[in-house]
Amino acid sequence: PSALSRVGLPLASRCFTKDSLCAPGQSCPVPRWVEHGQVEHLARYRCDPYYQLRSRGDGLYRCSQQHVWVNEAAGEVLPICEPVCGKPKNPARQVQRIIGGMMAAKNSFPWQGQLLSRHNHTAGATLISDQWLLTTGRNLYLGHSENSTLEEIAPTLRLFLGRETPAGAVERIVLHPEFPGAVDLALLKLKHKVPIGEAVMPICLAQQDYAKVGRVGFVSGWGWTVLLEHPKQLKYVLLPVADSGSCQAYYQAHSLQPLQNNHTFCVGMSELRESTCLGDAGSAFAIHDPEDDTWYAAGILSFDRSCLAARYGVYVRVLSVLDWIKETMAAH
Repeated sequence: PSALSRVGLPLASRCFTKDSLCAPGQSCPVPRWVEHGQVEHLARYRCDPYYQLRSRGDGLYRCSQQHVWVNEAAGEVLPICEPVCGKPKNPARQVQRIIGGMMAAKNSFPWQGQLLSRHNHTAGATLISDQWLLTTGRNLYLGHSENSTLEEIAPTLRLFLGRETPAGAVERIVLHPEFPGAVDLALLKLKHKVPIGEAVMPICLAQQDYAKVGRVGFVSGWGWTVLLEHPKQLKYVLLPVADSGSCQAYYQAHSLQPLQNNHTFCVGMSELRESTCLGDAGSAFAIHDPEDDTWYAAGILSFDRSCLAARYGVYVRVLSVLDWIKETMAAH
């Protein structure tokens, strides 16, 4: 925290410390008295870049007559500096053009994670806080049998964020309670928080239904390219939300049978017939909301086997599972 001093209330010396009134690494003398005046000690909390203050108050604390720091609205409860989400420094643009997709510019999708399971199976993961990621439940069992426990799977997972930066060990895996029958989703908790900056930043979770037919979103990932190999650089593609009825009818007549229900929505191909492919599951369907200039995860890719063989990708609708995500993160 940084602090200010001004004429006002009586001095409460027990609240005063050199560190609280000065910038880090500096020392300040006790404020001098002024004639016919008194000194009020104020402490204002500010967050580091890429973090924002969350508090019932304004972050300004006064030294009370009881010799404690108090905020007018929050009382003695200190504010929290939480990561900024959905504000990439170099956002993708619709004018820019995963199978056949574009190479992502530096820091365009700072929430994109790469998940490597046993035998180096590649999948996607989406950073939603400085310690939690979303991915599909099926991704976790790549290279494992259906009878494997989550405790056995967790140590085999390797996560990378930003430009191949290791995210550290996975401390906990939480599968959605309706997995695998209805919701193909899982939460991963990292053992340690990751520092947030230009290269690594969570995406915001959708608070409204952005998955409207015809609306376009960006999907980034490390899935197979047209050469059926994983790219050396992150790729992305711009795709439209498709009509659910047409999507369901298509797969009813198709040999592939992705999980579809009220928790999912479908996304079609681009105008150039680009799509997602194996290894992209777990990536976000990212929507830019121009009203607040923020990027939101409207969905998490579940069915990534469309490639050029199928017309639609299927995503878990984030809004449908938002309460479960929040409750799980709060409980752990």
